[in-house]
Amino acid sequence: MKVYTIAAILSLASTVMAFESTVPCLMWSPKNYIDISPQTTKQFVIAKSDASDVILSSLSSDVCSAKVIALINQPEIHSNDFLYSGYEGAFSHLEEQISEANTHSQIEYITEGVHIDQLAKSIATRCNTAVSILDPYTVSTEDFVNQIKPIVAVLPLPSADNNVNTLRTNDALLDQFINIIKLKAQDNYAVIYTSSSAKQSHEKIKLSRRDIPTTDNNLPIFEKYQLFTPGVFMVLGVVFLFLFIAGTGISWLVGIQTPVRFEGKPKKN
Repeated sequence: MKVYTIAAILSLASTVMAFESTVPCLMWSPKNYIDISPQTTKQFVIAKSDASDVILSSLSSDVCSAKVIALINQPEIHSNDFLYSGYEGAFSHLEEQISEANTHSQIEYITEGVHIDQLAKSIATRCNTAVSILDPYTVSTEDFVNQIKPIVAVLPLPSADNNVNTLRTNDALLDQFINIIKLKAQDNYAVIYTSSSAKQSHEKIKLSRRDIPTTDNNLPIFEKYQLFTPGVFMVLGVVFLFLFIAGTGISWLVGIQTPVRFEGKPKKN
């Protein structure tokens, strides 16, 4: 029993930790260019090799009618980053843009990241157009020329690197980029926000140093380092839940008592 219990716990832990090496994908549009059908995102975890096809299937059949199809690459982003209490304001513009969209969809877990270049080329091939890679710091309305076919624009943002200030800066760059698109395309555009790479795997093992504006090395360890990551809390939560269920079941089994004597068969007269 102990061997099976340990094996089950290790299996659950490895499954939960696998979510650490995943990235999200958010898609939105002021028009009906995003397929909100649950069939497009019915899989809980999407493999990197399948990500491009799944994202393409999440775009409507008339997405090539858009003037701009934007792919925003934010490396080393995780779904949990949108929920961190210390990340207030890091995604405010992103949330505002999505809330104003007419259609939107999301994939929470894609293993190891998305092949952004492959995805952009697939969209460009589908719409018979070309791919433009833009600089987030110098992008302007001049980068969007008037043409019949849609512009597939890729915007690579700096790596997040667990730095909230970088995420806030990138969020401002994203908002500036979308506003430029609105000037050129009005509401005739679609946006895909995802990541080409997941957070580094070594962050699961070593301590993550907090971003503190000080060089004082005499601070308590809990102020200098982040000892408990979301992955650790997820594993602990699953393990404790499993132990509670297993412990309850075992205690019930142990509590079963057999009768000390059996009633004899009644005698026939």
